[in-house]
Amino acid sequence: FERLTLRCGDKEGAFKWITLLGENGVGKSTVLQALGLLLAGPDGANQLLTKPLGWLRDEGRQGKLSARIHKQENDPGEYGATKKRAVFNFTYFITGTEKIQIRSKTYTEPAIVPNSDRTLSWLRQNAFQAKGKGWFASGYGAFRRLTKRSQVIVPSLQTPERFTGFLAQFNEDEPLAAFEQWFVHLDYRMAKTDDALAKKQQKLGVAAINRVLPEGARFDSVRTDGKILFDVNGQKVATLNLSDGYRSVLALAGDLIWRLFMAFPDSDDPMQEFGTVLIDELDIHLHPVWQRQIPGMLRKLFPNLQFIVSTHSPFIASGSGEDAVTYRLNWVNGKIEHTKILNMAFLSVEKVLQSEAFEVVSLFSKETQMRIDRYYTLRKKLKRTPQE
Repeated sequence: FERLTLRCGDKEGAFKWITLLGENGVGKSTVLQALGLLLAGPDGANQLLTKPLGWLRDEGRQGKLSARIHKQENDPGEYGATKKRAVFNFTYFITGTEKIQIRSKTYTEPAIVPNSDRTLSWLRQNAFQAKGKGWFASGYGAFRRLTKRSQVIVPSLQTPERFTGFLAQFNEDEPLAAFEQWFVHLDYRMAKTDDALAKKQQKLGVAAINRVLPEGARFDSVRTDGKILFDVNGQKVATLNLSDGYRSVLALAGDLIWRLFMAFPDSDDPMQEFGTVLIDELDIHLHPVWQRQIPGMLRKLFPNLQFIVSTHSPFIASGSGEDAVTYRLNWVNGKIEHTKILNMAFLSVEKVLQSEAFEVVSLFSKETQMRIDRYYTLRKKLKRTPQE
């Protein structure tokens, strides 16, 4: 990107749902990864992407990533002695394989270089702590999956470091195993000590998981061998044997719920807390019926989270609500430009596909459209032919 500025809010506040559209290869995943690096904090960014190879179009010019984040009431830390500050701007620079100088220091290899200012130093100590509380953000790549291996899950769980909430964006082989480990851990605690906190977390977690599953599917139980069972249309099915669509949603929702519990341990209901969630290709593996429902399900379950998602689905683009915003990314003269689109919720799927959001010329297959065009061409010729 030569320069791409996405505004995730308006005069009245932040958009709660932002959809990124565009053809394959236009850079939607890169935008989400850039946001992930910023929200992970400078230390987390360097753990997620040790060397940003290929991130610069011109290796001799520095790249720049900037963000503005807002402190919420439950986020710890106070900036300023008299006038409290709640809005923070910060920047990273990206270097390439050619010599680049930043603040009198020369870089000759790809690197992420945080801007050294007081604001970022404060955020590093308060918002971007390795195992901090509040300041919630996480990111999920297109390959969201539970582990595919049959294994005995040990009933133990560690507090997650901040950068791990974005690992799936940068490593497609990274399984989102926390959901299964968390539920087994809760079941173990309740069996051993009748833990009231574990009971509360399991109750809220089960209710949340059930709300994102389609009709006919519900959490069932945790077996003594550590396998988690779901009731799917009357049959008990272990997570290992669920379809890819179920596993994708469980991996995403389960990991997100667990991280909210970890980030807000004193909250009565962590699902009501604030934060930002990045999701690449939300529609992957989902039937169109589920695609149509999933934006509303997520928004209802997490009413105060801001979702920034990419998709190729008109159902998700139109199903995100009338207060959502859509950005269409396009190649224009060798550069990426974006178009802001509002009011997608009021259009039918056909109109969404034929709008500036997707620019699909015809809803028929290519072969069928060619026959239709040929038919009308012949009709025109027939009308021009003199009648004998």
